[in-house]
Amino acid sequence: MGTMKRAFLYVTRKRGKSSLLFFILLVMATFVLTGLSIERSSQTAQQNLRAALGGEFEMVVDLSESNPYAVRESDGEGNVDLYTEYPITKEIIDTVMTVNGIESYDAATHTLVSVNLDIFSGNVPMKAEFNNLVYARTVIDTENNSFFQSEKFKLIEGNHITGNESNVAVISKDLANKNDLKLGDTISLQSDKSVDVKIIGIYEILKPDSPFENIVTYEVAENQIFINLYTLQNLFGDTPVGFDSVTFDVSDPAQLDNIISEVTKISSIDWRAFDVSTNNDTYLEAAAPLQKVQTLITTMIIVIVLVSVIILSLVLTMWGRSRIYETGVFLSLGIAKSKIIGQYLTEVLMIAIFAFGVSYLTSNIVVNQLANELLQQATSTSEEQTTDIVTQIKDGYDSDGISITIKDESVLSDTSSQQKNGIDIDASTVEAETNETQLDVMVSACNMLELYIIGIVIIIFSVGVSSFAVMRLKPREILSKMS
Repeated sequence: MGTMKRAFLYVTRKRGKSSLLFFILLVMATFVLTGLSIERSSQTAQQNLRAALGGEFEMVVDLSESNPYAVRESDGEGNVDLYTEYPITKEIIDTVMTVNGIESYDAATHTLVSVNLDIFSGNVPMKAEFNNLVYARTVIDTENNSFFQSEKFKLIEGNHITGNESNVAVISKDLANKNDLKLGDTISLQSDKSVDVKIIGIYEILKPDSPFENIVTYEVAENQIFINLYTLQNLFGDTPVGFDSVTFDVSDPAQLDNIISEVTKISSIDWRAFDVSTNNDTYLEAAAPLQKVQTLITTMIIVIVLVSVIILSLVLTMWGRSRIYETGVFLSLGIAKSKIIGQYLTEVLMIAIFAFGVSYLTSNIVVNQLANELLQQATSTSEEQTTDIVTQIKDGYDSDGISITIKDESVLSDTSSQQKNGIDIDASTVEAETNETQLDVMVSACNMLELYIIGIVIIIFSVGVSSFAVMRLKPREILSKMS
């Protein structure tokens, strides 16, 4: 009689033992499969979160004394003009962009220029010489500029600046209407030199300045004029020009430190002239509950596996002792020890195949409830940080089962809006809701495969441990122990 047949007959004959073993394996498999499913879903959620929030680092000109290229000029009246002879050029930006993991960038600088236009006045009094000054905002391209990315401004006519043009500008619809300007018209900008620029685009202000803010004339949204680097160079002649700062966006914020390390190793850039700062807090704080859940689940899986090995080994050891006579008979009949152990292993595996299959159903019953209970416990330890995140990302993030919304409106500024990098966050437009962070967990085929692999390893080890005490004896020793 073959090993498979003997194993099948024993399993069907010993229904009580088989049922108990089925229950033990089912409980073990349910916990392991639940842990594997939550862990994988947590990893997927973190990947989705990284893709949604992204990360960034900023490269800025250092105007401190440690920068050997920094120049300080005094006008004799106590005013000091600071600038650098080594600005951030397009060539430097292109070099940094060769580092893997960097998706895009937003380079900008702003310069006060006088214009031959009727401009909008701010609500803060200024000296007469500043009354006709506006900001000429130099960009690589307007489409990726923070004002347009944040939808504070929206291009409604013409084209964006792409960096390939010569002496062009994008102005506001309000400024165009006030001065009866249209696409193709020319306006004059004056700084060290005078430059005529062609209007190639007109933008609409979707998020106007708050009437309660104190704004000087050159910062009024309607007065902002966007130009390219070529125009800026013409405005200053032979003086080196470039950008004050560049923000680089990375696809995976978890790799931000590695990317910065690669960037700062670029030998063609003199890093004494620049500072690099990171902005990864949004991702780190938002991902913290998910990382806690993943760590907890990983620990739980390890503990479950160890406990399963111990329990299964003890049960099989006790059953093995009750089968000493059967083992002795098999050995006396010349059946090899390896075949006897193979039979015991086959018996357990037959039951395990069905137990693991049923665990798919039992795991689906408890997996989502357990996952979100663990996540809520992890989230409750960092509610304040999560609220701060939502303030930063304004509208929240809702994707692939993860939803983050503002819990407490009091974390917003007392003023009606905050402005950072051209992004207005209006407290009146943000809905205050209960913080909700959820994991949508499904038991996948991959999780089932992992379960079978882990389960088979546990069973092989447990059967080996339980059989060792008996299998090391000779048939005569086994018979003598029985008598």
